[in-house]
Amino acid sequence: MSRITVRTENKRFPTAPNLYGIFFEDINRAGDGGLYPELLRNRSFEDSIEPKDCHTEQDGYALVSRAGWRDEFNHGEGLSRWIRKNGTPYTPVPAWYTNHAQMCLDRDNTLNVHRQVSLAVAFEKGGELYNTGFCGIAPKEGARYHFYMFARTETPVKVSVSVEEDAHEFGKLDFLLEGDGYVRYDGSFAADGDGRNARLVIRCPEGGKVNFGFCSLMPEDTYMGHGLRRDLVEKLRDLKPRFLRFPGGCIVEGFSPETAMQFKNVVGPVWERPGHQLMWHYRSYNGLGFHEYLQLCEDLDMEPLYVCNCGLTCQGRMPEFFEGEELEAMLQDTLYAIEYAIGDKTSEWGSLRAQMGHPEPFRLNYIEIGNENSGEVYEVRYRKFYDAIRKRYPHIRLIANTHLEEKGLQADIVDEHFYSTAEFFAENTNYYDNYDRKNPKIFLGELAVVRGWVGQLYGALGEAAFLIGMERNQDVVELASYAPLLENVDYNAWFPNLIRFNQRESIAIPTYYVWKMFGNSRGEDVVEADVETGTLYRPVKGMASLMGQAGLRYRNASWNGTPVGVTHELMGRVKEEEGSSCILPPDEEQRAEAEKLYRVDKDRVFAVFGEEQVTSGTFDIDIYAEEGGKICLGVYSGRMPKEVYMADETHPPKEWNAANVKPFIWTLENGVSTFREQKFPSDRNLDEERNAKLRYGEFNHFRYEVDGKQMKLYVNGECIHQVNVPGFPSLSSVVCDSPSEVIIKIVNMSPEEDAVEITLDCQVEDAYQVTLLTGEKQAENSFEEPEKVHDVLQSHSGASSHFYYTAPAYSVNVLRLVKVQDCCTEQ
Repeated sequence: MSRITVRTENKRFPTAPNLYGIFFEDINRAGDGGLYPELLRNRSFEDSIEPKDCHTEQDGYALVSRAGWRDEFNHGEGLSRWIRKNGTPYTPVPAWYTNHAQMCLDRDNTLNVHRQVSLAVAFEKGGELYNTGFCGIAPKEGARYHFYMFARTETPVKVSVSVEEDAHEFGKLDFLLEGDGYVRYDGSFAADGDGRNARLVIRCPEGGKVNFGFCSLMPEDTYMGHGLRRDLVEKLRDLKPRFLRFPGGCIVEGFSPETAMQFKNVVGPVWERPGHQLMWHYRSYNGLGFHEYLQLCEDLDMEPLYVCNCGLTCQGRMPEFFEGEELEAMLQDTLYAIEYAIGDKTSEWGSLRAQMGHPEPFRLNYIEIGNENSGEVYEVRYRKFYDAIRKRYPHIRLIANTHLEEKGLQADIVDEHFYSTAEFFAENTNYYDNYDRKNPKIFLGELAVVRGWVGQLYGALGEAAFLIGMERNQDVVELASYAPLLENVDYNAWFPNLIRFNQRESIAIPTYYVWKMFGNSRGEDVVEADVETGTLYRPVKGMASLMGQAGLRYRNASWNGTPVGVTHELMGRVKEEEGSSCILPPDEEQRAEAEKLYRVDKDRVFAVFGEEQVTSGTFDIDIYAEEGGKICLGVYSGRMPKEVYMADETHPPKEWNAANVKPFIWTLENGVSTFREQKFPSDRNLDEERNAKLRYGEFNHFRYEVDGKQMKLYVNGECIHQVNVPGFPSLSSVVCDSPSEVIIKIVNMSPEEDAVEITLDCQVEDAYQVTLLTGEKQAENSFEEPEKVHDVLQSHSGASSHFYYTAPAYSVNVLRLVKVQDCCTEQ
């Protein structure tokens, strides 16, 4: 049984008004064909064209940047697994096919200077050109759709445009193509049935030659008539988000100078927006651009939070740096964006905003300078952008990617990102308790469970526990958003994502409901609340490992008295010698593998013993000690749970590699023993440093004993460290209030229900409401069971200044208690 003691009289600080928001990045085809509901894929015909500063290899399979970063390209179709999963037949122009017609890309007769090609089609009589959309077009009966195209012909040509599936025609339009140069042709139709795998077909009954410059098919019914997919925006609206971070993410930086995001390329008429290749394996047409983001913020009453490129391409993808005039141009691009958002309609960019239908300024109070950038190259560029924006727009709160205050630079807010396991988040519920209140505020810009209980209830519980700790420190944490936000399930590149969709439906993962519950229950002040509860231990597995300097010698390794050998040579090769074994330096194959991995020392050896699934037992080994040398022994050397994302889709890492095995590390050096865990953002000691005597020039005996909860480490028979496996609170809670109510948020990560004893310093009414999220530990939502895990509103009774609430096993609970006015009592 846990206890929560609430003292509403002790107000800690007001709740942060903009705490819960959303972050949008165009990943998993979340933009075109998703939030921006274009139904035609490759509507500008440019998907197969590589960026000018990149080239393709392996017959178009791989796209390679000038700096050497590789990605799957497949002549514009993206990931190979998308092609396999979706059964995509080959075509030289992605998504476009012909019958009795020939098509080719025409680089000379383009619609405008921003378009690289047009599609030249020579139709035979009755020939047709068709587009398969984003894994099919899914018309809905009675819904209206608007089609337009820019076409150019030398002589008049008749064409019909229809949406069809299995010989059924959902709607049809007829056009006579004629005139000088490119002409725009528009038409609308109401679908006369439901479809799931339809295509757009352009037929030419009499034959002829046509250049298509750009085309589009969109539903007419969009959220507030502003061009965004209704069901997706409604799900966003229900979160009650207070801000939107856009447009990314890594796409802001790009993987080459040409693919870096620039404001000037994402405003104006959509057919004049150049579009660009994203590092998430496809080309964006930028129909969802700067104006559309600002409009969405206005529609949902969110603060825009614009992320600008500060003169760097993605530092995780072999970066390039903008210098000189290129850097000045990027800075000017950011200043143009600000002017577009909040400048007077008579200004250069404010006037374009007015032309786009919004003469009055939008809001813009937050700008993030760069994304996931760091190091001296970032510091120089950050200072340049900070000074220029602060001088011209002093009201804007400026966000840094790293703690630049440690370098003497100013920042209003620092953006921190966390991707890990459910247990990591639960263990770090107190992460900001000791944060220096004089430092910049915190923006938790990206956080998600990406290993283990991914997209499942238990993952959501771990994240909820972390959010509980965040709310207890919202005098420090000003903003928070989950990442990523949206996923077209036919084009998955990263998992999990808060909302998943296909062409007809959308569902939310359990985490969505946590953010909805917390974002809809804020209160006015965070109040004092003490929690007494039990401890749950982190699940651990695996035997021992040796790591460190090459040449490490050992013998007599055993597990529970039975000899055991090295099962995985992650870095270095084991050489058997007379009476012992030696780990030689990593070979070229291993060093090449390490190049693909994050923060792996190419010179360090790393060898794993025994089976992965064991959780308790005794490991013994004799290790040769040399004076001045270092011995590192890993405890619990199992692999971390897999994640979907791969940094390099063209060269996937091995199942066992030096980056995904992170044991607890026992180190002996110069007579000092340390025991620590590898943790983000820095390693953490599990125990204090201790003296440990080694006999140099001979083998010393090492032993450890583990049972899943405790670890005992011995050298030559002496116990040096005895520590518990890291754990986390079984139950966590935060309490906020207002003059009329008390809001208690409770996360129970235990497999058992918890009869929580709640004591308050004020009287509350008997009846109260609970919003509850619970289910099986591994429960997840699907299109077949879209609400297997979702929030449920319940009515309860029995509340008072001292009462019991039973929190179900594996549950998130939001209790709303109504205060009895003018009846406060001290407990």
